[in-house]
Amino acid sequence: MAKALKVIGTIAAGVALVATGVGAFAAAGTALASTAASVATYAGLAASVAAVGANVLQKAPPARGSVTQTLVAVDPPRPLVMGEGYVGGVLRYRRSYGGTVGKVPNPYRWLVEVYSGCGPIDSITPYVAYAPIDSWYSGFLFTDTQLGACPEASALTPHFSGAPGWDSNSKLSGFPAIGWNQFFDKDGNRFASGEIVRGAYGKWTWCYDPRLDSTRSGGSGSHRLNDSDTWGWSNRAALFAGTYAHGWYQNGELVMGMGLPDEAIDWVAVADWANVCEDNGWTIFGRLFEPGDANLRWQNLIDICIAGGGQPVFAGGQLSFHYWAPRISLGTITEKALAEGTRRITAMKGYAQRINAIVPKFTDPGSNWEQVAAEEVIASALVTEDGEKKTEEFPYNLVKDVNQAAELAMYRIYAARELSVPELPLLPGYEFIRPGECWTFDLPDMGLEEQDCIVWTRTSDPATFGTKLALETETAAKHPFCLGQTGVAPPTPTIGLTAQERDELAAAAILPPAYAQQAISISYVSDADPLDGLLQATDDEITIESFVRTYQGLGDVSITGATLTTEDDGTTALAPETLYHVYYDDPTLADTTPAFKATQTSTVAANSNTNPYRHYLGTVTTDVTGGTGTSGGGAVPPGWGGGDWNYQIP
Repeated sequence: MAKALKVIGTIAAGVALVATGVGAFAAAGTALASTAASVATYAGLAASVAAVGANVLQKAPPARGSVTQTLVAVDPPRPLVMGEGYVGGVLRYRRSYGGTVGKVPNPYRWLVEVYSGCGPIDSITPYVAYAPIDSWYSGFLFTDTQLGACPEASALTPHFSGAPGWDSNSKLSGFPAIGWNQFFDKDGNRFASGEIVRGAYGKWTWCYDPRLDSTRSGGSGSHRLNDSDTWGWSNRAALFAGTYAHGWYQNGELVMGMGLPDEAIDWVAVADWANVCEDNGWTIFGRLFEPGDANLRWQNLIDICIAGGGQPVFAGGQLSFHYWAPRISLGTITEKALAEGTRRITAMKGYAQRINAIVPKFTDPGSNWEQVAAEEVIASALVTEDGEKKTEEFPYNLVKDVNQAAELAMYRIYAARELSVPELPLLPGYEFIRPGECWTFDLPDMGLEEQDCIVWTRTSDPATFGTKLALETETAAKHPFCLGQTGVAPPTPTIGLTAQERDELAAAAILPPAYAQQAISISYVSDADPLDGLLQATDDEITIESFVRTYQGLGDVSITGATLTTEDDGTTALAPETLYHVYYDDPTLADTTPAFKATQTSTVAANSNTNPYRHYLGTVTTDVTGGTGTSGGGAVPPGWGGGDWNYQIP
């Protein structure tokens, strides 16, 4: 481990007793230094963050379970639900009762499920089968809801009284919850298919917003960190990251989060990051659980940060956050600022880190709120640079928008290309530099000439009173490119499909773009009469003969030929003595009458990441005006290498 990174652990264990400038603690008598538990927490944080200097790019987090799952356990964990969306509950009570009614013993069932452990929340609506309760259940299903006030004014009440062990003292204060009361009649027409799929749609846990706190510099509003009743609903990852670091308290006890004191959190960074999330339209939705050890809480915080393009960093006795956003340099640092000591820069990220494609996973509302894989996000220019496609799968556990997942994925790809400076010692007087700030470094001997860099960590050297930084270069052009990404979610599963619709849905699932490209690349065409050529042309017309395309492993498709008189724009007439590339698109790999097209641009006709379902038929040159005709076909499209691609006679 680099020496500069070792210092992080040293300072953390000493509770940052050395004053380090902006955001540092004024004295050892702060809340952080007052308890051994806080010291242990900070030491754990520092150990977790120490690797930042050596490898800024985070590893993929473990994928979390489905948010729709109902949790049944003797001693269940406490859930934290953020943002707006649908979740399953945590079962806390289930009994059947009522004696015998209409020859049905114990026809009533009372179930109580909690959905979050940090009430109050904004709203909660009972859902059955991922939708509001249908009139079909009228008279057979009744619900009661609570928002999780602490304390609750009254307990949830079953429609049919008499649930054993459930009374006015069963309040579940602090827990947003739903009571489900079912009635089973002798005919069994309701609930005949078994236990109903229950859940709740809501605008969930409140969080603290430093921008709405008038006691903070630049803040305006009634939010107060030590009074959760003043907080409000939000769906911004930055605000949940700051609030989770501080924690949610009920009756003076920490019930969720890290429990860090006010002074230990960089609220300025939280506020700035929240503005970026709003500008980008990035939201957060999902469910976390506690209790757990410090490592679990740290992983929860990392997942929250990932949803907003951020990452926790530790410097100067504070937990701060780095996040992807355009930055303005605050000044220039030259070689005159350098102190004696080790200076290191990585010429390039390791080859294993330089990914150029990501399959992002996200929670898709259109797929019953399950985590699904979106289509691959590919940086085509980087694929060319690397000479091959290098893909990883990355779960955005707390993201529900496919475009947001695509933008975050492209950011991750380009972040892997930035250079890092894991250790740069500076003279005393630079302790005001904060993590997340952008500075220009003019250090020709290190290969940095007027190079903008983002500060990741800042530590103090007690021996020299100097400052050590860990940096990463900042390429401004990546921001507009990454923020312009759009994603494609998988097909939405539905019920009541026709046979055709089921087949089409299955085909779409079986043949994603990457698979289709591979199938197309090794397919070949059999021409019924190869002697005169698959493609024939006069001076103003191209004829495509009928043929059979064979997809290896998928079978044959008999395709009916056609005649073209215009280019692929549909209006420009074919010109004589002109080379044309002929192609068609078929995402199903089963179309027997595809729409053939002709273009003068070879790259348009070729299969590519932009056009993954494109089938290239070859080239033909139109004849001179009044000529007797020409023929062609089977040429190799640009970029596919040698060999007779996809036009073979078995």
